[in-house]
Amino acid sequence: MFELDWQGRHTLNTGAATAVTSALAVSSLTYVSGVDPLWDAGIAAAGALGSVLAGARSGHLPATLTYRAGLWAGAGAWSWWAAADGPPWSWPCLAALAGGAAFGRLTWNAIGRHESAEKLRRRKAAWDAQEAARQERHDAWGEQWKQRLARITKLEGCRIVAIQPWAANTGYTVEVELPGGATWNQLKRFEEALGSDLRLPEGCGVEVAGGRRKGTAIIRVATVNVIEQTIPFPADLSPTSIDDEFAIGLHKDGTYAKGSLAFQCGLGIGDTGSGKTNTLNVINAQLVRTVDALVWHIDTTGAGLSLPWLTSWAIDGTHQRPVIDWTAPTLDEARALLTMAIQIIEARKRRYQQVMRQANDTKLPVSPEIPAIIIVVDETADLPRDIKGMIETVMNTGRAVRVRVKVSSLRATTDSVPVAVRKRAKWRWGMYVTDPEELAYLFSGYQKVDPSDAPWPGCGFNAYNSTKPRPCKAFQLTPQRMDRIAAAVSARRPVLDKISCEVPHGRYYPSRWARVLPRLYEGEQLHAVTRPYTAVPVVPVPTAAPQSGPAPASGAVPGGPGAGIRPGSPEWNRLFPRRGDATTPAAPEEKPAAPADPPDGRLRLVVNNTDRPQNPPEAPPEPPAPAHSDPAPAQKPEPPRPPEQAKPTSAEPQPTAQDAAMRLVLDAGPDGTGPSRMEADLKAMGYSTHRTTISGWLRLWAAAAEVFQMGSGTQTYYVHRSYVSGRPPSA
Repeated sequence: MFELDWQGRHTLNTGAATAVTSALAVSSLTYVSGVDPLWDAGIAAAGALGSVLAGARSGHLPATLTYRAGLWAGAGAWSWWAAADGPPWSWPCLAALAGGAAFGRLTWNAIGRHESAEKLRRRKAAWDAQEAARQERHDAWGEQWKQRLARITKLEGCRIVAIQPWAANTGYTVEVELPGGATWNQLKRFEEALGSDLRLPEGCGVEVAGGRRKGTAIIRVATVNVIEQTIPFPADLSPTSIDDEFAIGLHKDGTYAKGSLAFQCGLGIGDTGSGKTNTLNVINAQLVRTVDALVWHIDTTGAGLSLPWLTSWAIDGTHQRPVIDWTAPTLDEARALLTMAIQIIEARKRRYQQVMRQANDTKLPVSPEIPAIIIVVDETADLPRDIKGMIETVMNTGRAVRVRVKVSSLRATTDSVPVAVRKRAKWRWGMYVTDPEELAYLFSGYQKVDPSDAPWPGCGFNAYNSTKPRPCKAFQLTPQRMDRIAAAVSARRPVLDKISCEVPHGRYYPSRWARVLPRLYEGEQLHAVTRPYTAVPVVPVPTAAPQSGPAPASGAVPGGPGAGIRPGSPEWNRLFPRRGDATTPAAPEEKPAAPADPPDGRLRLVVNNTDRPQNPPEAPPEPPAPAHSDPAPAQKPEPPRPPEQAKPTSAEPQPTAQDAAMRLVLDAGPDGTGPSRMEADLKAMGYSTHRTTISGWLRLWAAAAEVFQMGSGTQTYYVHRSYVSGRPPSA
């Protein structure tokens, strides 16, 4: 069925036809009814007035309004004439009406083109006037800045290239071209003086940075104190990727303070009451928005880092899955978590080679099927040395397979943040602290970071991607907002991939919430949505061995492989005696005495296998005696041979290769040893252990802080903890 479109617009032809038929109808009605024809003129005048008013509201030019009023006047005059001298349908009247309609139809386009050209000309004139005024202001500003720089910094000949106001109207940026030989660092030390000369409000300041090329500088001037205000967390909760940068707050110029944990580790500090916890929650919120990254927490001071993100799930049941994949509130749980992370790093490097080859990349591409793992650690100062060593191992080895760490602490000191952790963290942020020395330690190389530039709670400094630390204000995140975020992103959180779950410590992973939730919510009723995670057989994590006393030779992980004879035991000392303690077993024939001990008091390995020589394989063998010669007389000296040890009986314990490798590290003393040297020594002792296996043992021992890695690259070697800590060896 045909439907009328009452919203349609007239074309030129339909408009002309409508005008003709309307005029003819009005004049005919007037003529037939005998009404005074002046009523037609009145109707036309009313139409002209309405058309002018409507055109003025639409922004038409006066010439166009006059033209429209003229068309109405012509229609009214024709209607009055046709009704008075009628009839209107006579040929003279119809010819006059057709002529007027044709005139209006043909002149309408010309009037429209004239109006468009005139509007364009007026806009251009306004733009030119605006540009002239802006250039005038720019020239005035530029001259002021040129004189200011010459007066304060003593740099003559500076050229002001551009002055750009900020979008939020909170300040402006000045681009300066410096005279020959000058650098932007020469302006940097005058930031306070420039701010004072500008008479900026409290909390506003001047920042100087390098320009796009040498010999230029960027001067950012904040005229409104943005970082003093409360900035709520953005409402956008759309899915993101761990490969994307994310914002944690705003800089003084209104731009986002960004960071990323895709390939870099992070480090943050902040004194009590500075807003450090809020900033960590902002980072957590941005991490849980991702669809290809799992979030693991380590907080042994009460799990305050995790509880705001778990309570809405564990107690209220607002969503089906936890947004935090694993949290470690105890030291034993933290050891299990970090050990599994180290094992995942090794497993992913071996078993995802094809995935990396298909992506033509040396780094593992992440996806919801193979998610990245981000470990967020809070309050590192109270963590024992072995856990700090594991954190360093993850930071050193996990980049290629997308296992990264975010560390935070109350203070930026060597006892709270080890140097190795600080050097590995390429993204650093620091909230308000009282001692500028701590910010200097955090942002090494930027000694001019002043805490007074960010004195309010929630303010701090952000340095990402090798940029200078800049003042910023973190977004504010309230508990109710965190609950809504957790409920919104819960359904799209990824799960751990199968290969990562199959590592040895993966047996503790399925029952993680069955161990942790009853501890976190002691005395409270867990919601039914947690039942799939808690109604599983609980596998207790290993309990750490005491720190004092001799460490097991395997030294790596509680319950790990290679647990053998303990250093210091009688069996160990008999099988691996110190130099000077070795005794030559009785034999039916006389043997020469062992060579004297060297002056440094090093330990010497005594071979347990009597069929293998102690000397390296490349040493030339003794020439055989002639067949006709008699046995050598007793008084004739023989070349010294290494002392041999009686073969152990079947009841005596035989040391494993891993135990012997630990003994090699002990024997090396403070000078240490490396995988290649240990491989040769183990082969001389009768073990066929490959260098790759030895390197794996050393990494595990380093993670457990049994040995310490020294040097880097080809100069890497390992020293036993007894020598690093200054205590004598435990064996």
